[in-house]
Amino acid sequence: MQNPFARYSVLFLGIAACILVMLPVLPFLASARGVAGPTCTDAVHPATAALALGLGSAVCCAIACVVGRLINAAVGLFVLGCGLAVISGQSGTILDAAFDGDSLLPIAFETLAWSAAVLLMSGIVFRVSGPLLDLPARTKGGAFIHEVFNSDAGRALAAGLLAVAAMYLLSRTELKGQAIGAAVVGGVATAFLGRRMVGDSQPILLMATPVFAIGIAQLFTAYALKAPLDQVVVQRGLPGWSMAMPVDIAAGTLIGIPMGLGWTKPAETDE
Repeated sequence: MQNPFARYSVLFLGIAACILVMLPVLPFLASARGVAGPTCTDAVHPATAALALGLGSAVCCAIACVVGRLINAAVGLFVLGCGLAVISGQSGTILDAAFDGDSLLPIAFETLAWSAAVLLMSGIVFRVSGPLLDLPARTKGGAFIHEVFNSDAGRALAAGLLAVAAMYLLSRTELKGQAIGAAVVGGVATAFLGRRMVGDSQPILLMATPVFAIGIAQLFTAYALKAPLDQVVVQRGLPGWSMAMPVDIAAGTLIGIPMGLGWTKPAETDE
């Protein structure tokens, strides 16, 4: 789709559709304190919250597939990230997690779960939408799994360390805008380096790399810090990557990496 008006119309309609899908999910995340919890485990009914969030993400993934078919897979995933950002912007922060009696370990595990979800949704969107024109498919006619997992994609995992650095430097408080913004910057940085490392491979695994890397950093912090979470939060003793909640990281990454891929694509491609 090369018509600018049509492209932007599809983009904005896709974002609007994902927002409308995710808004009804928020009540299912309500915690005992009356606000949307920062994680599914903080909800009054955790299993129902996880199911609602999963179904909402699945519908947004389907919308992303439509947008990806009409424009490209990266734009489709950007639309999906905007849908998750609705949940992120309206849900709780590390302060809510601390005063709800949370610990860092389940937060880290939920971030790692989101990395698997992002990888799955990215694979679906790329499978339906086709490869990015400036990054031809690695195995034309071959098994799609080889497009996701291969030596080039594995080497690009190192780019996720830039997302960890971005979270450490930029996420300094519990503010949602700061957490999402840091994740977006980390995603952009990952895309800038990752594009130079993925070779002929599609950036499917790359999409989940920042979420996974930050989850590992959160896991390390969870085992390293022995004090109660509320005490550490009050003392401002958490590193930046543990200030952000799992959905903040997933949403920011799915927004940031497509932006970075778009900014670094060759000028002659008409994606």
